[in-house]
Amino acid sequence: MQARLTIHAAERDQGKTTSLVQLVRQCRSQKMHICGVLALANPEKTVYRLKDLFSQEERLALSEMPIAQGKRIGRFYLDEQVFDWINDRIIQSLPGSQVAIFDEIGKLEISGEGLAVSFRKALETPGLQIFAAVRIPFIEEVLNSFSIPRERVEITYVGYKE
Repeated sequence: MQARLTIHAAERDQGKTTSLVQLVRQCRSQKMHICGVLALANPEKTVYRLKDLFSQEERLALSEMPIAQGKRIGRFYLDEQVFDWINDRIIQSLPGSQVAIFDEIGKLEISGEGLAVSFRKALETPGLQIFAAVRIPFIEEVLNSFSIPRERVEITYVGYKE
């Protein structure tokens, strides 16, 4: 049985990471084995640190200010070495994990960068439950880029009040 994917979908700044943080807490309280990554921003959202959910280690990945080995993407400098590190950490942690968290899958991953390598590997992991944050405009592109059949995906919309 292949991995199962649940997308936590919302627009920018609508609670995707918050919903994944709550999910991580819930999984940990149930003693589930978790791997993956959270993208933690400062309040101004000018700096993002990637947190490895297996080791709890964090590293600076994106900043509006220049960073070492930083490649400019939009308004941010991106440290590709940090993405290499987190992809390696996730792939090493997949065996034995029940749940994998990806915060978030977007333009970088669609272009084959960012978390694309570990996300693809997770999708190939039998029995794994994957939760990924995806902005609403990118859902179809993500599904197409990673050849994910629509019937294998559950989409949960977060951040909307009824």
